[in-house]
Amino acid sequence: MEKSQIKAIAFDAYGTLFETHSVRDTLEASFPHHGDYLTHLWRLKQLEYSWLRALSGAYKDFWEVTRETLRYSLSTIGVTPDPAQTMSISVEIWALPHKACRSTG
Repeated sequence: MEKSQIKAIAFDAYGTLFETHSVRDTLEASFPHHGDYLTHLWRLKQLEYSWLRALSGAYKDFWEVTRETLRYSLSTIGVTPDPAQTMSISVEIWALPHKACRSTG
């Protein structure tokens, strides 16, 4: 393939380059005994909502999907977060650490 034929290169960074479960400590501090559960459910729902919206043509940007899926995840443990709480937790997803920076010891 000639270099001039390449128009773009794209890949999915979340879960590959970025540690998507790094928000676990924040969730655990805010919702004791639910950190692991919420972290995994939230990520699962982010992916599901994104795929379903893309397939159905009902696109929403990833930021809105992130907040929407956090609200859903919290509702499964009986919590209705206020908008400020949703925002403060959701913002952490944008500060995900690079997996190469993760401590191994």
